[in-house]
Amino acid sequence: MLSLEQARAAILNGIRPGTARESVPLAEASGRYLAEAPRAWVDNPAFDNSAMDGYAVNLADLAAHEFRLPLHGESICGQVPGRLEPGTTMRIFTGAPLPAGADTVVIQEDIHQQDGRIVFPHSLRQGQHLRRRGEDFHAGDELLRPGQRLDAWKLALLSTAGVEKIEVFRRARVLVVATGNELVAPGKPLAPGHIYESNRLATLLQVRALGAEAIDGGVVRDDARALRELLARSTDFDFVVTSGGASVGDHDLVKQVFAEIGEINFWKARIKPGKPIAFGHLGERTHFFALPGNPVSSLVTFKLFVEPAICAWHRASDDVLELAATAAGAFHRRAGRTEFLRARLYSENGRLMAEVLKGQGSHQLRPMVDTNGFIRVEAESDGFEAGATVTVIPLSSG
Repeated sequence: MLSLEQARAAILNGIRPGTARESVPLAEASGRYLAEAPRAWVDNPAFDNSAMDGYAVNLADLAAHEFRLPLHGESICGQVPGRLEPGTTMRIFTGAPLPAGADTVVIQEDIHQQDGRIVFPHSLRQGQHLRRRGEDFHAGDELLRPGQRLDAWKLALLSTAGVEKIEVFRRARVLVVATGNELVAPGKPLAPGHIYESNRLATLLQVRALGAEAIDGGVVRDDARALRELLARSTDFDFVVTSGGASVGDHDLVKQVFAEIGEINFWKARIKPGKPIAFGHLGERTHFFALPGNPVSSLVTFKLFVEPAICAWHRASDDVLELAATAAGAFHRRAGRTEFLRARLYSENGRLMAEVLKGQGSHQLRPMVDTNGFIRVEAESDGFEAGATVTVIPLSSG
């Protein structure tokens, strides 16, 4: 049985990254992964400009006139101002171009008017309140790295740089399937021994949140022939993610059927929740994951294994953020597997706190409502006391 790190390494070493690219406009690029490094078309700022509303001056000229100057002209956004005449000051607004001849901006709160002249303080620094051309980036600079996933912040940067379209990798196509005779769609009546199916919806949503194309493959019964047919027609997908049937019971057929058709890299990881998980390949293209059927186990194993795999397929890194926090209470257990406890992370007097939530069973979804992070308990640990330092993994609040 592999450790968490061994299982993750086996998966990442087994990823066959996508190669197909396409060019998309910025408005359609959110959530996509860059295929090449975009370059700036222009300098930013494009010209020297004012960082504040105030007055443009030449500091040496201002000192020669005893810090009292008449007002002559103004500089506003979208227009090119005239030259600053010697012995004068020019009104200037935030973002407006610095007039030729000026080297300093004095904010309007620091001046007063007297006898028709602007009176300035003596404690000025040359170049203050200025944004210099190209201090952010220059035309031709590489702005982002291939593999980075685009969001509003990165797209704002590209738009400012004059980029109209960018090269991104094709979205990974991910087929999501649930398996089990007991599964029923929500809204339908339940027969004895049946349960409502939820793993498929959660997996589809998580796949889409990663910027991949999620295809709903429905529910497949615990039937070897049906599973063989499913896997045989799955080679047009980059990933197939199933839930259920990955354990060792007589009716847990997914792993068994998959072993007949594909190549299994591993099928157990020493973690809790989520020990029964299989990873392998179907043909030259398709990556296969069989996640556990218990809902929490399915969610956790997706986060730990499928998410980094999909990122790696798009040539992106999936750096898991781990932080030190203070345990709000004690937790004790028998050592053996790396465990991920559902937790509520919060701040108290400047410290990051972590509270273990009640209901840690792999079938118990209700605690997920308050879960905004995991506490990682190492395999050799038997738990921790209140006040101890623990390792936490924050989860997105989205």
